[in-house]
Amino acid sequence: MPKTDDRQRLLIGVMLAVAVWGSILALGAFLFGIDETTGQIAFAPNVVRGGIVLGFVAIFVGGWALLLRGRRSA
Repeated sequence: MPKTDDRQRLLIGVMLAVAVWGSILALGAFLFGIDETTGQIAFAPNVVRGGIVLGFVAIFVGGWALLLRGRRSA
């Protein structure tokens, strides 16, 4: 059984990995979209697409952190 510090460090690492992964997805959603004339993926920056993805990732990781904080204080 890993020590509490090791488990805490692993959990923080996983949360950071999810945040980085989501940020990369948001960057891809921001930079690329579907070209309506050809139906292919093309370079078409759109702040709204990237913001939606980044917002949902932030809500997920933030909610996870709040739940962990609540569990730690209980």
